[in-house]
Amino acid sequence: MKFSLGNAFPFVVLVTLAGLSFWLEQISEVPLIRNDGKTRHDPDTLVNRLVVYRYGPDGTPKYKLTAERMEHYPDDESSLVHSPRLISYRPDSPEVVLTGRQAIVTQQGKHVLVQENVVVTRAAFADRAELVARTPELTVLPEDGKAYNQHPVHITQGESWMRGVGVQVDNNQGTFSLQSQVTGEYFRKPAPSQETAP
Repeated sequence: MKFSLGNAFPFVVLVTLAGLSFWLEQISEVPLIRNDGKTRHDPDTLVNRLVVYRYGPDGTPKYKLTAERMEHYPDDESSLVHSPRLISYRPDSPEVVLTGRQAIVTQQGKHVLVQENVVVTRAAFADRAELVARTPELTVLPEDGKAYNQHPVHITQGESWMRGVGVQVDNNQGTFSLQSQVTGEYFRKPAPSQETAP
């Protein structure tokens, strides 16, 4: 059997086409590398001494956020807020102030994770003393007026105190609800003495 270059040419073309097809398939599956900086977690906006107000439909203030510094990250549209102070307002109720070392804001401000030395203070009103709750971390939903966590919480109000693990806060109702391992002491305010006629 004789083998000539003319007979081999169709075979060479077929092998070349098969190789090109395999190569094209491989490069089409390689993800494109973005060079616009969106894949890095670098801030694109820095704000010092931040002050933000949020108002309800009727124009009354819902809350005020102040912070030493804010950094916005475009890759996940999150913001890191340093030394946040969130003041929540409710008609005919005492203001509630939340502070922490930092907060991570996501979902266009609808979800706020406040971290490290978190303190929630409800001002004194009527015959109730100031209420102070301390916890390592708290998730806040500012639009809903609610907050929660699954961490140890210590609450004081006057001489009364309470500890537990996990908390549900409803600023609309003005309630703090501890979820488990609850202990505490409650001191009733003495009733005013009544003088009797002789």
